[in-house]
Amino acid sequence: MMTLRHSPEVDALSIELSDRKIAVTDAISRNDYYERGVDYAEDDTPVGVELLNVSRGVDLSDVPRADEIARLLAEHDIRVLV
Repeated sequence: MMTLRHSPEVDALSIELSDRKIAVTDAISRNDYYERGVDYAEDDTPVGVELLNVSRGVDLSDVPRADEIARLLAEHDIRVLV
């Protein structure tokens, strides 16, 4: 089950996809508007997603399980960019 932790004071959120141990975090984008990262287990299975500057909207392109994450974000009134 996915869990979402939102930190409005730093404009960030993290989504836990699994309770497996994180081996590496891969930054999939970084610019002036947002930063996105995916946490992977040792076998390259995605176990988490980190998103910054979420008040501007969230880009889920290239994010694993994007459809599921989009539904979770909608439940928390976080805008997903298309």
